[in-house]
Amino acid sequence: MSLQDHEAFLRSIHPFELLDTKEIARVTRAMTIAYYPKDTVLISPTILPQCLYIIIKGEVGEYHNDQLIKVYHNPNSFDADALLYNKTDDTFKVHEELLCFEIKKEDFKALLETNEAFKAYFLTDLANRIQSAKQKEYSTQLSGFMIAKITDTYIHEPCIVAPQTPIMEALRKMDSMSTNCIIVDDEEAGSYGIVTDSTIRKHVLYNDYDKFGPIGPIALRPIITIEEDDFLFNALLVLTKNSIKRIVVTRRGEIRGILDQLDLLSYFANHTYLVSVQVRKAKTIDELMRASQDFVNIIRKLHAKGTRVEYISKVISELNEQIYRKLYSMIVPQELQDRACFIVMGSEGRREQMLKTDQDNALIIKDEADEEAFKPLMERYTKTLIEFGYPECKGNIMVSNPYWRKSLRAFKEELARYLESPRKDDYMYLAIFYDSIAVAGDEKMLAELKDYIYERMGGKDIFMANFAKAALLFETPISFFSNLKADRNRLDVKKGGIFSIVHGVRSLALKYKIAETETIKRIQALKSKHIFEDGFGEALIEAFDTFLNLRLKEQLWCIDRGEKRDNFIRIDRLNQLEIELLKDSLKIVDKFKRFLVHHFKINMVQ
Repeated sequence: MSLQDHEAFLRSIHPFELLDTKEIARVTRAMTIAYYPKDTVLISPTILPQCLYIIIKGEVGEYHNDQLIKVYHNPNSFDADALLYNKTDDTFKVHEELLCFEIKKEDFKALLETNEAFKAYFLTDLANRIQSAKQKEYSTQLSGFMIAKITDTYIHEPCIVAPQTPIMEALRKMDSMSTNCIIVDDEEAGSYGIVTDSTIRKHVLYNDYDKFGPIGPIALRPIITIEEDDFLFNALLVLTKNSIKRIVVTRRGEIRGILDQLDLLSYFANHTYLVSVQVRKAKTIDELMRASQDFVNIIRKLHAKGTRVEYISKVISELNEQIYRKLYSMIVPQELQDRACFIVMGSEGRREQMLKTDQDNALIIKDEADEEAFKPLMERYTKTLIEFGYPECKGNIMVSNPYWRKSLRAFKEELARYLESPRKDDYMYLAIFYDSIAVAGDEKMLAELKDYIYERMGGKDIFMANFAKAALLFETPISFFSNLKADRNRLDVKKGGIFSIVHGVRSLALKYKIAETETIKRIQALKSKHIFEDGFGEALIEAFDTFLNLRLKEQLWCIDRGEKRDNFIRIDRLNQLEIELLKDSLKIVDKFKRFLVHHFKINMVQ
């Protein structure tokens, strides 16, 4: 191997790609190649290392108290901790003839002193190591997409006028500044308004408002703003959520300019906003259905750019909710729309659904309303969603089912029974319902039901232990020796990791009356209540993101090949970094399960 080959090999190993050109050249010249036969003990409590080993070929086992706990192979390195802290409780023994690079201790420490990012990887905890490794994985595709700030794109100079300014004068000022909207600064009211071309058309052309009259009365309020140091992706979310064409950019509350939809979309080059507009403008169910068909392409493009799954799911959830809301307005007569509340539950309620899966929805009807009037409407609603490509729920958890379409009073009675004398499926039903969010109709009814649950949770320790133990239902697919447990190279990442985190976090959220439904937001709320030890909340979030990302990658691969998608990932399709991320994430799941057993005293009810 030439020096160039050595450099390329090192750069392919995380975190050595963090080194700059001079640093990588220096360490390449300094490292040597060594050979060790089988059964050689390289490191032990009495044999401290003088170098960092990087495996080219072969296998090394790490033992603790004579028990094998980990196996290293190409391109793993070991043991930085023993090298840095000059002690170890473990023994490293060659399993198969070893060919490796050796970096002397002094050279390794010199790299740590000159490169903070490289140093941070070896001196931080497991959660941060996962995050660092994932950043490396994402950065091969990222190209600045997710780290772009508002200031990285073009911001138009704001045209600001007083409310008493005549409309024609304000328009001339807008033209002179080559902008396309007017900000109205009402100092007396202490607020801003905005006037766009559509505002002018509506009031001046259609409503005969005097074009020489003051501009203040026609301004739209309140304006929607975003801080200039925020991420462009968040601006995209705001545009999508509100179906607007521009957003006002501020710096600590002071207006700095206007971010236009076209400039933003040219930066992202995806169809998210277009779909949102198509949903808003749809006048028939067929038009709405056409707008919902391009979600897979949006997901594929965002994923290919390295977007975190958390953000992809937020965009898709927002679009889904817009479709559900619009369809509700199309099917339910105006006089009935506020007589009920349409909710989505499960992964949709947690805003974690991306590719269309089973419907999980319900309808809460006001006590004094006619429940029968909603029967044909909701049957049509379910049928239409199926036509849109949202599969029928195998468990029949849909608004077409009378059990999930009933009065507020009936829901309260059922929730009370769940908590007082639960039957077999009631724990599952409560879990599904607890993840619900209101999409259309009178949202206050759902809030009333959530409060009803909280009021009755006091002293329910045995109930909570039984509720939480479902998180332990599936085995974590990793062995004591840190080997993945896969069946024919396939691993069910939902059963093995995602479900345990989702349900465990849901159980904690229910106990501590946390209103958030998204798993990551629930973890953050639990962190703020100091439920976890320092750093563990971050570890859970990183593990959760790893599982979702690997599953989405596999599902998109199946779609591209016309194969059935499921919750399995193929181990033989993962690169070495992804395998290490998966292993570390599964270890975090195991630790979380132990935490749940202790926290809820689950052993007392098993």
